[in-house]
Amino acid sequence: MNNQRRPTDILSEDHKEVLAKLSKMGETLASIDKKPDLESLKEYGKFFKRDIWAHFDKEEKALFPEMEKFIPRDQGPIGVMLLEHKDLREANDKFQSALAALLQDVNNAGAKQIIRHEGYTIIDVLQQHIHKEDNILFMMANMHINDAQNKRILEVFAGIDREYGK
Repeated sequence: MNNQRRPTDILSEDHKEVLAKLSKMGETLASIDKKPDLESLKEYGKFFKRDIWAHFDKEEKALFPEMEKFIPRDQGPIGVMLLEHKDLREANDKFQSALAALLQDVNNAGAKQIIRHEGYTIIDVLQQHIHKEDNILFMMANMHINDAQNKRILEVFAGIDREYGK
């Protein structure tokens, strides 16, 4: 491969940012019953609405299609990653709805419970998901993706960044 950045390097850099946010999010969730940190919760809500989905789009629309040329989609790690993306989207939908309810009524115990549950689900699934991508999937990609594929993936990444205003 030439000296062009690899798509997996960009995605791994995103992972570092996500893991740092997840650590802080756990602290916020732990104290939600006492005094919810609404500003932090809103920040996580925005992060999950934009940054996580931009990252998933990069994987689903750029990296995975190129990887499918040497790994079947439904069998193996790509299929697992896609199922986890689906689970994370569902958890995020519940998190976002509960966050909206909490912002309307800071004493809404049901909303706090859902935010805590779905928040911890997001943290757990994303931590495991990132570990699998960084230590298995991306290594496989780096072994097989050639320069032409790398260029195509990076072009799609740039379009996704524009789409998300990044």
